[in-house]
Amino acid sequence: MAKNDRKNVPVVPAEAVGRRLKNFGANEEFKWSEVKCTACARCSRACPVEAITVSRTDTLKKRLRAAPCSQACPAGLDVSRYVRFIAEGKYDEAAAVIRERAPFPYVLGHICKRPCESRCQRDEYEGSLQIRALKRIAAENDKGLWRKNLKIAPPTGKQAAVIGSGPAGLSAAYFLTLLGHKVTVFEALPDKGGKMLSSIPEYQLPKTVMRQEIEIIESLGVDIRTGSRVDSVENLFKQGFDTAVLAIGVLGWGKSLKLPIPGSGDEGVIDGEGIMDADLPQILEIGRPAKLARRINILGGGSLAFRIALAAARAGAKEVHIFGQEHIGDREADSWEVDEALAEGVVVHSSSLFYRVTSENGKVTGVTGQKIRAFGYDRDGQLHWDPLPGTEEHYPADKVISALGKTGDRPAGDLEVCRNGVFAIGDAVNEQRSVIESIAAGRWAASMADKYLGGDGNLDQSLAPPESPRALTPIREVKRRQPSPVEVKHVRIADGSLAASEQTLTAGPAMADAARCLKCDLCYDLSDYQLDARACVFCGRCIESCMWNAIVPGGGYASTRKRAEEAETKEQAARRRPLAYVLTILVAAGAVLIAAVVLLKAFE
Repeated sequence: MAKNDRKNVPVVPAEAVGRRLKNFGANEEFKWSEVKCTACARCSRACPVEAITVSRTDTLKKRLRAAPCSQACPAGLDVSRYVRFIAEGKYDEAAAVIRERAPFPYVLGHICKRPCESRCQRDEYEGSLQIRALKRIAAENDKGLWRKNLKIAPPTGKQAAVIGSGPAGLSAAYFLTLLGHKVTVFEALPDKGGKMLSSIPEYQLPKTVMRQEIEIIESLGVDIRTGSRVDSVENLFKQGFDTAVLAIGVLGWGKSLKLPIPGSGDEGVIDGEGIMDADLPQILEIGRPAKLARRINILGGGSLAFRIALAAARAGAKEVHIFGQEHIGDREADSWEVDEALAEGVVVHSSSLFYRVTSENGKVTGVTGQKIRAFGYDRDGQLHWDPLPGTEEHYPADKVISALGKTGDRPAGDLEVCRNGVFAIGDAVNEQRSVIESIAAGRWAASMADKYLGGDGNLDQSLAPPESPRALTPIREVKRRQPSPVEVKHVRIADGSLAASEQTLTAGPAMADAARCLKCDLCYDLSDYQLDARACVFCGRCIESCMWNAIVPGGGYASTRKRAEEAETKEQAARRRPLAYVLTILVAAGAVLIAAVVLLKAFE
């Protein structure tokens, strides 16, 4: 690709990024991942036997959500792109990239849990990039370039209520405003900010930083009303609001929201209200050799659920699990019921997880649980949720019992997701205690609420200018560079002790650290990748040469390489054997010659 063509690098959307996985070799000696492969062909060039073929063109592409750091970010920030801007000293542009998906870049620069850094491929060398610190210097030098490209949709005439002014609620309000809706945020406390204000120490997140970010959101038209406690979702709709987002966190209410349990009313799920007066062992088929109900799953966290669990355990069930919408012993269940059930071996699962009943061929097979960021019902009453990847677990069962009562799988209450058009997000849903997770939840809820109000839910915007050709030039080799150290000052806090407070990087170290980026999101136009394991000598050079872990050892690599090394050793020994014979003969001949010479001289 010509250098000047890099101004128009095509962008591949996240959903279109190739996700192929290939195994090579009879024993799956190699594994290849398309999403990690940049088609740089370093592995092919490193292979001494030309066993690798990379079919590609020289056309360069940028793939969204392809870099491991972006995949790890809950909010999907385009990390590689804003890091490249920082490497060129373009902090304003970097801040614009961050604001495309998060309204709190300065806050994140102070307290983000930085899951991106744990996935940074540079960590395979000297250490990951200081991504949080880079975000902080970009936000600190944000001059407002992003506002020039920000698009706010025309007013829709729809009103959205957001309960709670924490990071989840304000993120939802921000994105709903960009979609043209009039947003009012209700905050029960006298100050704005939710947990960002109340639970994060000043030395970690200065209040001025948070207030500065909130003022920006208000300047876009969001109305934040402090000291305004909302006691009923239904009242909001009676006041003229068209949708509501619950972002109440864990302050003031003392518990999480009740999560729905889809499938609890399916055929095959036993109604718990009618079985306590009947012959429970007979209903659950406990003790029958032909149909032994060894595993019992119970939906609900109240008194009925614990009484059924206790009876099932005492009747002979080997495993009894309770999956509740509420905390252990909350409201309905007495403490003695909880204690007795636990003493009998009943397993009580966290009420902050989202559970759903699973079935196969019309038969209930158990319960699946996972963490979610948000959930809500659309216009048709269909439940939607935003899952956290990698948190799903399945709990198989012979019998599933619903002890949810008359409300069924949809929560009921004044401040619950009790009707269509209501969405719950943030700590009230999963108690993640993470600002970046809350931002992701707020963005999801804004998109879903917009769809409920008749929009398409599209929140994608490009707020930064195109990157320079130099920034879009893929790296050819890794130059060893140590991470830039982040200065830490010790400050005295309220109890008199000292606490560590990170400081902002200066320009030089920030640019140097950003320049270490491997640009994992840049890729040549790849059509195919092949590795001929029959020609491979298992030297490992392809694995060592790949900077992105796109080609890695498979399950059979170690044993096959060991056999290859043993075969090579035998082959080398076989090649050396004739030479050893020749040397032995030459040495013997030399010794005979020397002896002959010595004898001749002795008889002279």
